[in-house]
Amino acid sequence: MLQRREIPQFAPYLGEEEIRELIETIRNNWITEGPKAKEFESRIAGIIGVKHAIVVNNGTISLYLALRLLDVGPGDEVIVPDFTFIASANAVTLTGATPVFCDIDPETFNIDVGSAERTISNRTKAIMPVHIYGQAADMDAVCDLAKSYKLKMVEDAAQGIKVTFKGKHVGSFGDVNCMSFYADKTMTTGEGGAILTDDDILAEKCVILKNQGRPERGRYVHEHIGFNFRLTDLQAAVGVAQLNKLDDIVRRKKHNEKLYRELLAGVPNIEFPYKDPRGYDVPFRVNILVKKPEDLRLYLDSRGIGSRRFFYPLHKQPCYNVNANCPNAIHAYERGLSLPSAAGMSEDDIAYVAQEIRTFLSQ
Repeated sequence: MLQRREIPQFAPYLGEEEIRELIETIRNNWITEGPKAKEFESRIAGIIGVKHAIVVNNGTISLYLALRLLDVGPGDEVIVPDFTFIASANAVTLTGATPVFCDIDPETFNIDVGSAERTISNRTKAIMPVHIYGQAADMDAVCDLAKSYKLKMVEDAAQGIKVTFKGKHVGSFGDVNCMSFYADKTMTTGEGGAILTDDDILAEKCVILKNQGRPERGRYVHEHIGFNFRLTDLQAAVGVAQLNKLDDIVRRKKHNEKLYRELLAGVPNIEFPYKDPRGYDVPFRVNILVKKPEDLRLYLDSRGIGSRRFFYPLHKQPCYNVNANCPNAIHAYERGLSLPSAAGMSEDDIAYVAQEIRTFLSQ
């Protein structure tokens, strides 16, 4: 058995670059949302390929605002895949609308459009595809469904930076789309999110809504009731530094997953998820499927290795607890485990994790 070491499930890829950006921002004496946030927005919009990227204080708020911009509210229903982080559903609930859960594709874990279509009612106003674990949903099928039923679309691209479908960046397909920069995302601002759109009117409305009901600060006439959902320049400074090394982060994350696949190739009772060749994925997590993921998680924990179970199906969450026909979401949770996946992991770290998995599965 290899010597025990401590490997967290995830750690952000931070360094001197972020420190330098923060020092510059502090020396400029502008730490609330300002010029650094504008720079960050412009660069995000350029990467995604949209006219507008509007930064906010977290990804959940970006989803909530996106739905509000599309006038989703009480009496409406929004289709949400059952297998995702709970923020996707909570954002719908916070508008007063009802999330309706559909099943997922058993191979990619992304939204199953056939299941989604079966949930459509005369109250359905929007659909929210989620690009889960850094792999694009089948956006051909999702866009066709939305068009056929005249549904608004909000893409949850929280885990989707640098992820594409048929060469087009996720977060650029829907009416209003969202991204997260939480600490465990491919790139981070600590907390933070962005709303993405090509619609000038919706973008202007978003700025007003996130900024206390006015188009800019520095005046005390408020035409609307709004919120304070702004991002600080301190956070944006971290984001700018992360963007400067984003290609390196993506390269490292893809290399790490490739190495895991090589080291665990041929191991009985373990499976890696399918990759849709139509997309370019960036592994938000490195995932495996095993028969007893909780037992493996506990064993890895005893060896100093952090891991995490898959998302618990939303329809089974205690705060929702509704009926939904989502067997694939249940199956994914019952078999899935996310391995350590930080961009800064060494090859020795990955070899250690792989060997411990082999040891457990050979028992």
